[in-house]
Amino acid sequence: MHYPDNVIISKLCSEALPEEREALLQIREQSFEMICVWVCKNQGKCADAKDIYQEVITNLVQKIRSGKFVQTATLKTYNFSVARNLWYKELRNRKRNTPLDTLNQTFECSTNIEQDVIRREREASIHKHLDRLPQKQANVLRLYYFDRKKMSEIASILGFKNEQVAKNLKCKAMKKLKELMC
Repeated sequence: MHYPDNVIISKLCSEALPEEREALLQIREQSFEMICVWVCKNQGKCADAKDIYQEVITNLVQKIRSGKFVQTATLKTYNFSVARNLWYKELRNRKRNTPLDTLNQTFECSTNIEQDVIRREREASIHKHLDRLPQKQANVLRLYYFDRKKMSEIASILGFKNEQVAKNLKCKAMKKLKELMC
């Protein structure tokens, strides 16, 4: 079962072993693979990623239980940011001589992953709100924005009289979607 972040946080606060285990398993599902891939792409090994992940979880649980945790992002994003910072610290401690080109690629990669996570979260939110729209409106927006179809193609696919009908429906759908998201 997938729990929202606030439920995971409360399960970690409870200190009841089954509750804590459920929360930690979900956090692992959300974060471990992303952290592992990133560490491995940035001069690390799988064992390094496991160590970093362990530090991230320890840090998270300690902060939550001490009451010092302030949630400013999703737990997945928070965990990735902490992992990234811990890995940079580890690399500095190892005093690796990294060519400037590699360092630039590392920073670009981290920015791309963060942006990718944010983009996926935003898309998930949009899809959730699209499901609340009438079917035709949701279809028009999906075809236009996600499938990159032209209005004439959308009119044809959905059986509208002409492309102006599709444009009007898209406009109504966008207004309704904005209302739902605010």
